[in-house]
Amino acid sequence: MIAQKSPDNIFTEHASVFILAFGMVAAKITNKLVIAHMTKAEMEYLDWSLLGPALLFLNQYFNCIVPEIWLLWFTLAWSTQDLLRYCAQVCFEICQHLRIDLFRIPYSAKVSSTSSVGSQINFGGEKNGSTSHRKSKSKLH
Repeated sequence: MIAQKSPDNIFTEHASVFILAFGMVAAKITNKLVIAHMTKAEMEYLDWSLLGPALLFLNQYFNCIVPEIWLLWFTLAWSTQDLLRYCAQVCFEICQHLRIDLFRIPYSAKVSSTSSVGSQINFGGEKNGSTSHRKSKSKLH
């Protein structure tokens, strides 16, 4: 409806910006729907990503007080940052729950000082052929 009733024809003149802006909104809502389904949590009806399309609608309703192309670019910027913020938040929560580091490789300075080459390589905490069990609370890497 926003594209059809636009006096500036923003859908035909700026189709890529229009599709990207509304695609970001749809991507955020889809991500929230998937997360809500996986966690069996409730999903709120209103979302901040819908602010941009609501502003475009209200601007047309009040006879285009603000130029539509400005609101369209605002919608694209707002929905993009909102989607990125939401995805980052979900990644950090998953990493925190699983007790893993995100984009970090832990450094361990353990070097074995034995003379044979085969026993110098330390895979998974093995020392000179003996195996040791890892603690259950160790971080997954």
